[in-house]
Amino acid sequence: MESDIELMLRTKAGDDDAFSELMNRHYKGVLNYIYRFTNLKENSEDLAQEVFLRVYRSATKYRPEAKFTTWLYRIATNVSLTYVKKKNKNVSLDEMNEKTGEIEDSGVEISDDIIYRKEIKNVIFSAMESLPEREKVAIMLCKYEGLSYEETADVLECTVGAVKAYVHRGRMKLVNKLKPYLTEEGEYGV
Repeated sequence: MESDIELMLRTKAGDDDAFSELMNRHYKGVLNYIYRFTNLKENSEDLAQEVFLRVYRSATKYRPEAKFTTWLYRIATNVSLTYVKKKNKNVSLDEMNEKTGEIEDSGVEISDDIIYRKEIKNVIFSAMESLPEREKVAIMLCKYEGLSYEETADVLECTVGAVKAYVHRGRMKLVNKLKPYLTEEGEYGV
């Protein structure tokens, strides 16, 4: 099996099959990352496609010294940040209700378990959203995407020590924000 770097170099030379292989290999991971970043399932596919479009268009600028996934997640982070910033400027009333967790009475009965899981998801997402950008991205890349501190430092264009500090401070802030929802056993309770 060819490495990502070999496939990217073939893509750089104009081999569309190599790009398809890269996309097949990394699409799901990028899609999941974007979904966790934006918490918007309906737009995650479009944003993931935008990431791969940028990868394709930037193939000639790719430097093989950098790990491909580091470069890929830097692009995914930039696309996600741009989208979130634009989205936050244009929040509709319906989306505000969704973000506050209020459920409009539609006449459809919803089980307590579904409401509970949705509320917990919203609480965690809200806590993540409240973090400064770099802390949020560092936690997502290190803890959810499995990137090393070194790879995350490359994505964020900072030192490894800074990444460790971002992750530590972000985790402490999350623990403090989520404390009211933790039960004695450390499980979430509402």
